[in-house]
Amino acid sequence: MSTTRICMISNPTSGNNRKWQAHIEARLAAYPQVAHHVTRSPQEAEALVPQLAVSRPDVVVINGGDGTIAAALGMILSHWPRESLPLIVLLPGGTANMTAGDIGTASSHRRALKRFFRWLDRGAPLSGDIRARHIMRVTGAADGHIRHGMFLGTGAIMQATRFAHKTVHSRGLGGELSLGMVLIRSVWGLIRQDPRFYQPTHVAMTVQNGTGADVTRDTAPMLILVASTLGRLFLGIRPFWAKQQAPIGLTAIQGGARRFARAFPSVLRGHPNRHVTLENGYESFRGARIELRFDGELNLDGELFATSGGDVPLVIEAEGPIRFLRPK
Repeated sequence: MSTTRICMISNPTSGNNRKWQAHIEARLAAYPQVAHHVTRSPQEAEALVPQLAVSRPDVVVINGGDGTIAAALGMILSHWPRESLPLIVLLPGGTANMTAGDIGTASSHRRALKRFFRWLDRGAPLSGDIRARHIMRVTGAADGHIRHGMFLGTGAIMQATRFAHKTVHSRGLGGELSLGMVLIRSVWGLIRQDPRFYQPTHVAMTVQNGTGADVTRDTAPMLILVASTLGRLFLGIRPFWAKQQAPIGLTAIQGGARRFARAFPSVLRGHPNRHVTLENGYESFRGARIELRFDGELNLDGELFATSGGDVPLVIEAEGPIRFLRPK
């Protein structure tokens, strides 16, 4: 019987890995079939991935946070032939680990490692829970860099991110519990229109779903704008309810949206109640290509960066899909 060819990319500076990296390396010593590569910088990863593409492993294991996962997936799409992309296994080595919570081995690092090594002990079968997801390719940043990710947000997402870095993650808290704490505090600030959280961003947008039925919205103050290719966000949040068949979900809540306290819980579930209407300031779409025009910052899988301004659109395009294996 042939042996599954596995390589693993670890970022030792990611949140959970700072505590678990030595343990993982010690455990992997018993599994010589796993080629383990530790990359401490984007430059090291950029040099490694083309080499892996030549060796064509069956499975690439990515052990890192959301940003590490997004960067590695972008490089894999750049260097692998689309017809022979490897299966991907995700380990939640970061702080927030939202991507791994949806398509990874588990959201808990301890549980994920237990399942991963149990999978290796069973011979690393290439069957089971396999889920396909696209990744977003993002261009139009002020620095000119092309980025990849699976969650993007602006508006109140930026204030929530800064609150998380300053108050929650700086104390060593991570995972879905920490994100839940940030969500509760942010929503309370938005309900009270606390200026530390309530800072709408003026955005114009065009959503293309591939059928020719484009949707365009003129510049308007957006309280919350999120886009993602994930099936679920943290704590089971699914804030997209449009019915079109396209890989990127996009939800926009305008500044001054009415009935916010009554509407928002149903937005988080993706099952809008009677208060969630366009007239009240709530809209959701699905698209394959999205253009946003605004002057400000955004969060892409934990990385904060600035747009080029209103004259140059931020373009979000779906690439993939990529297949993710979730060992049990």
